[in-house]
Amino acid sequence: MQNKIRYMSLAPTDLEIYRTFRYDGGGFEISLKDLAIEDVTLIAQVYNTLKGIYDLWLYMGEQPNYTLLRERLQAFAQPEFLTKVQSIGSTTYNHGINNDAIHNAIHDIRGGALTSLTGYARLLPRLPNKDDYVRQAVYLARDHAKMLRNILPDLDKPVRDADEGLKLHAIDEFVSKWDGFTFELPSKSVTVTAVSSYKGYITSRCLETSAMDRILYNYINNASRFAANDSVHLTVLPVGKELTRWVVENEITDDHVKWLNSEVNDLQELFQGGHTRGGTGRGLLNCANFVSTSFGINTDEAIEQEYLGAKVFENTYYAWFHWPAYVRQSADEPECECGDH
Repeated sequence: MQNKIRYMSLAPTDLEIYRTFRYDGGGFEISLKDLAIEDVTLIAQVYNTLKGIYDLWLYMGEQPNYTLLRERLQAFAQPEFLTKVQSIGSTTYNHGINNDAIHNAIHDIRGGALTSLTGYARLLPRLPNKDDYVRQAVYLARDHAKMLRNILPDLDKPVRDADEGLKLHAIDEFVSKWDGFTFELPSKSVTVTAVSSYKGYITSRCLETSAMDRILYNYINNASRFAANDSVHLTVLPVGKELTRWVVENEITDDHVKWLNSEVNDLQELFQGGHTRGGTGRGLLNCANFVSTSFGINTDEAIEQEYLGAKVFENTYYAWFHWPAYVRQSADEPECECGDH
């Protein structure tokens, strides 16, 4: 971790947690009732396809049938599936239902892990011996299904209720998921390296984990898209009292540096929404909402006090956020097994 001095200098190390009770990961959801029935139907179809893949994986146990999984994963490469995903929200907007909560939710419903999953699905037929890519695609399906339950509590209420139960998630689960992860983009392939000098638990339930996933997928999707080379780095380190700092870094082109300089006076403005290069600008605003809530402050305060943010040094873009570490309260608190095998 040769850049530790840089990582530590990005933001203050004495940030405070103002919450009395730990944030559970909820609070930024909408109801299926808020959407047009056509969009509800599309979301249900996408969700059932995602969850079906992971359910099959779990059912297979220690002897996965990778040939069968490959066949099932091809559903995500079909043009009609991609059309369904991209059209989610259109009918709702056409009905004049148009508010920030719905726009923010639709952003993450269409994005998140789905962006990578569709890329993997298109790639798999050309890589018949890459079973690790199949496994990665299965975990992408799992993550996006979990994020959909975070966004839409009434989509699958029994499993959402289970997501809310106390189940500890260790930092290793996040690092192992991201380290070596490959983004297959239309014009390039980008690989993530992930390391952590923090050791311990980071979330206390699956719902909280899905909130962190919504942040991480937004950060890393952006980094991969704008990376000037084929690599993105995720680094987690402890700072201050019971805090973790997550830093996502990527090299950017001179052209991108010029765009940032012309678009914003301060890169912190990117997290307020409205600034984007080919997107909606809502992804980083969603991240700011989650981080601020986890610390018990409002979004503007979180941005101003650098609970999350971005800086550029020598054509390297550093985006960071903080999250409270989780200190185990008793030996009988259960660990989640959702990342096993």
